[in-house]
Amino acid sequence: MNIIKLNLEGDGCWNDLKDKINTDQIIWMKDGVIHIAALSKGMKSGKPSISIRLNLPDGRVVVAETSMQLFLTAAAAMNIKYEKELQ
Repeated sequence: MNIIKLNLEGDGCWNDLKDKINTDQIIWMKDGVIHIAALSKGMKSGKPSISIRLNLPDGRVVVAETSMQLFLTAAAAMNIKYEKELQ
């Protein structure tokens, strides 16, 4: 199962991609759809997981899965960090 690496100070993150901007190595989805599905028993343990799907412009599809617990923990951390800005 995939892990979530959460960066709560994400401005300017992914400096390793700086030299790849405007190349075919980066697909920047500004207007795409991010599909998220809850899988009731997606984990081997029988616990729920989530699946994230990105349909790429060239027709390929990226699917990533992680535990629902990790996904919700990441969402809760972001909510705590930006709670005031979201009101």
